Amino acid sequence: MPRKRKHRHVIPTNLRRKCEDTQSIKQVNHRHITIPTNWTSPKTEGMSFEKIPGVVIKNYHTTEGAEEAHGEGSFINTYTEDDFIR
Repeated sequence: MPRKRKHRHVIPTNLRRKCEDTQSIKQVNHRHITIPTNWTSPKTEGMSFEKIPGVVIKNYHTTEGAEEAHGEGSFINTYTEDDFIR
């Protein structure tokens, strides 16, 4: 029997929510999720971030709006090929 695969936290392609930057309904491309520090993960199947009490989820449709709110370079991958060479 194969091992159970981990749940990948990928944003669905048709997720439309209110953008924190423009305050209008847009396609979500970036999410900033803040989880409370005292929360511990239960051993339940299919747990999502929306079900955690006290979680703050901010949705953005552009990289520029997300970086303006959370700091420059926080949503852009800055890795190079040399970072992965052992």
